[in-house]
Amino acid sequence: MSYPKQVTKTIKEFKCFLPGTVAEAVSILQELDGRAQILAGGTDLLPLMKLRVLTPEYVVNLKNIAGLDYIKEEGQALKIGTLTKISEMGASTVIKQRCQSIHEATKVFATSQIRNMATIGGNICRSSPGADMIPPLMTFDAEVILIGSKGERKVLLEDFFTGPGENILDREILTEIVVPLPMNKYGAAFKKLTRASADLAKVNCAVRITVSDGRCEDIRIALGAVGAVPIRAKQAEQIIKGKEISEEVIEATAQKATEEISPITDVRSTAKYRALVSKGMILEMIKQAIARAGA
Repeated sequence: MSYPKQVTKTIKEFKCFLPGTVAEAVSILQELDGRAQILAGGTDLLPLMKLRVLTPEYVVNLKNIAGLDYIKEEGQALKIGTLTKISEMGASTVIKQRCQSIHEATKVFATSQIRNMATIGGNICRSSPGADMIPPLMTFDAEVILIGSKGERKVLLEDFFTGPGENILDREILTEIVVPLPMNKYGAAFKKLTRASADLAKVNCAVRITVSDGRCEDIRIALGAVGAVPIRAKQAEQIIKGKEISEEVIEATAQKATEEISPITDVRSTAKYRALVSKGMILEMIKQAIARAGA
């Protein structure tokens, strides 16, 4: 059968593998040498295949691999399996209590039907600059566990992305997300701006802050949809870190963060609009995180 060049919303024929273990999946990826796509929840991959944006010869479906769907607290860290559904994260008491910004991101993630299918590993590996789950995870200094033919490696999430839809995976599988939990009391907040409730973000922002005696001891500011990859506003963080919290310092921090972004114009928004709303969103999230820190 021949296929037309125009979009038909039909998926081009492919072969599917259903490995039973991570080792088997890695072996298949190695053998196929870049000709395969990994399927987790499928909420991103399948629509792209229907539109012929992606036409893989092979698909490696991870659904038969047991033990990759969990949320557990170990020591001073939260560990999340790559096949954990976004809806499961939203229903998690420990995430709501310990990582409120991550919980908030799950609640504005697409539709309930998609949340019931989409996985946290898939959302990260899709590597969209506007992915909802990434900024709050970045503010907690989250790390990802990658397993390939050469073994296991742990990578800071903010170092995982290399461009729009691109990352450092090299015939590897992301198996786990590790979220360190700060020892001191902290506050965290997340917000996203969209055209419609289930749409991808025009801009999203997450903040985590630790406050002691009216001073900012530590802070993380992360933004999505304002650059080629999700970003940490590290220069802005230095404006407020160690300082007594005031309106002037918060204003200066938000202003500096807008100087670190490089938004583009696309179907969802203009670069100018993204730059304008980013500052207000950062201001709001810093203040909300401060309030949640009990300061």
